[in-house]
Order: sequence, then C-alpha cells, then structure tokens
Amino acid sequence: MSATAILALASLLGAPAPDTTGNTDPKLAQLVHQLGAKSYRAREDAARNLLKRGAGAVAALSDGIKDIDPEVSERCRQLLPQAAALDRNEKLAALTKDPSVPPPKGLAGLERFLKITGDNKGSRELYAELLSIHHRTLEAAEEDPKKATEQFRQFCDDAYNKWRAGINAGRYSYDTMFATRADITFFLFVAADARIRKNNAAVGNASILLNGNQINNAISEKDGTPAMRKIFLDWLENETQVNFQQRGFAIAALADLKEARPIALKLLERKEQQSYGKAQILIALLKLGTKEDIAKLVPLMEDKTVINRVNLGNGKPLTVQIRDVAMGVALQLGGQKPVDFGFDNRFAAGASTSYLYYGFPDDKTRDEAISKWKEWIAKNLKK
Repeated sequence: MSATAILALASLLGAPAPDTTGNTDPKLAQLVHQLGAKSYRAREDAARNLLKRGAGAVAALSDGIKDIDPEVSERCRQLLPQAAALDRNEKLAALTKDPSVPPPKGLAGLERFLKITGDNKGSRELYAELLSIHHRTLEAAEEDPKKATEQFRQFCDDAYNKWRAGINAGRYSYDTMFATRADITFFLFVAADARIRKNNAAVGNASILLNGNQINNAISEKDGTPAMRKIFLDWLENETQVNFQQRGFAIAALADLKEARPIALKLLERKEQQSYGKAQILIALLKLGTKEDIAKLVPLMEDKTVINRVNLGNGKPLTVQIRDVAMGVALQLGGQKPVDFGFDNRFAAGASTSYLYYGFPDDKTRDEAISKWKEWIAKNLKK
C-alpha cells in the first residue's frame, strides 16, 4: 500500500495518520494507528491482526507506545506483552530445536548464560525453562536494573514468606521454597549479575534460600546437570556477601563439587577477602582440597587475625585465628590428626563442619602446635 493510501485510510477510520518515514513496516504501522480508530470494530480488527503477526508486530507496538494518541499508546501497551510472548516463544523454540544452529538474537540474558554454561543442548533447555517463567525480571535487567532488582527482592521475599507460612502451619522445611529448578537457576543467575549486585539485591530474606537441600540436590552428580553446576559456580565466585559465600562453600562441600576448589584457592589469595569468609573456605577445602593445596595454605600461617573467641563448654575458652584454621586444615589434607599437634581433642568430631573448633586456649599451646607444624611441613612439603 502506498503512503498516500495509508494516509487516506487513516483519515477515513478516524485514526491519526501514521509516520511512514521510519523503518516500521507500513502495513503494521497502519494497524497500530488503526487502534485509535473511532470504530470499535476497526480497533478490534487491528488488534486481532497485530497479534496474528506475533513476533513481527513487537517493533511496531513498541513504537506505538510512544504515539501521541493516548488510545493508540494504551492499546499498544496492552498488546505488546502478548506479542512479546509470541516472539519469545518462537525464539525459544528455535533455540532448543537444534543446538548446532547459532542461538537466536534478542533473548534476555542468553549470551551471558551460555558464556557461563557453554552452548549445548542441556544448557539451552535450562535457559528455556528459566526464561519461560522469569522473563519479566531477565528482560527488565536489560533495560532497568533497578526494577529487576526490586523484582528479584520480591521473589526472595515471597519464598521467605512461603517458608514462614509453612512454619505457622506446622511444616518446618526449607525444601519447598523453590518450586522448580528454573527457580533455583533464576536465584543463582540473577544474584550473580553485576547489575543486580550493584543495586544491593542481597537482602536478608535471600539468605533463607541457601538453606535446605534443594540447591545441593540441583548441583549433585546424581540429580544435577553440568549447566546447573556451572551456574552455581559462577554465583559462588561472584557472591560478595560473606555469609552467602560461606553457605555456598558449605553447599559445594556437601555436594562434593570439586570444581569449586579453584575458586576457593583463588579467593584465599585475595587480600580483600574477609577473614570469616577465608575461615569457611578453608573448612570447605577439607572436602574439596587435596594434599597439593597445602603449599597454598602456608602463607596463611602468618595471618594472626582473630576471627572468634568461643567457649564451647568444659575447659578454657578458645581464641581462633586464621592461622589456626589454616594449620588444622593443612594437617588434615596431609593425612594428619590435629589433636597430635596440640588441637583440643574434645572437638575433633566437629572439625570438619566449623572453624570454631580450631582455636587455642593460650599462646603457649598455639606456639607449641606451630612448632610441631613447622617440623612436619619441613619434612613433608615438597620444595
């Protein structure tokens, strides 16, 4: 249809004349402006025909939201989510149909997702599940990270409230907060997004989602997938909240996720890494580390930072320093028993779960343990 004909038809229908100078398909532009026609039937026909075009109408409807006619603008705003859903579903179908074909453009977060997980059938399927349910937040992150942050916070709050409601009903369980594995993927993927972290998404209620066994099961060798494990590892490496990170390494150790070992060693070398975080990472190395890691723990023997003073019952209170935990973990990685080097034998059973059990009651006891440690390391650490 010519530009002249479009203008004439717009006049007959009572709709403002479309701008035919842009890149929008003239036929779609006409349908958009027909949304402001005086005739109800004409408006409904236009809406129906735009939705028939599905993905093809997204650009025209997006432009239509900015139309000076408030009727056109509002109807475009109402129709755009439906057209966008058709567009999204078409692209997701194409994404999962043939993993050997390059992924379609325009899917929110896909490039970052596949960079983390690798581009394969399992990764594409996991992403498709994620976007199908949580497209609103992923798409908002591209245009308005603050809005996405609020949506993410609401997701965490809803999960927390669900947990609280269960407690009030007598159902005390952490294992019902995630409805699907897409929810777990969403939590980890969005929490690791730099744009979301910048807006301080790590609110208190989010920590509740790290309890229970759902994430552990999702990354386990038995029930998990390689893509999910990589999403978890990306979150673990990028998490900045020390209490979240501590729980993350505990989960990794419980799942025996050996791929977390390089991340642990890397974080231990960071000067800005908080002492409490280092202590928990050291405990995780009991499960994730190897004898070869002992040499990387030796520098921590110079760190006298006090991380806790604790009274665990009978006996003197213990003062826990970073070097105490490093020494105790290194000894166990080397096949030794910490009690043989002066650590309190009352707490041997708990030594694999908490750094609180690695303290000494006084400097004399600590110095004697360090002396024995130095003798052992001199004989056993390969130069």
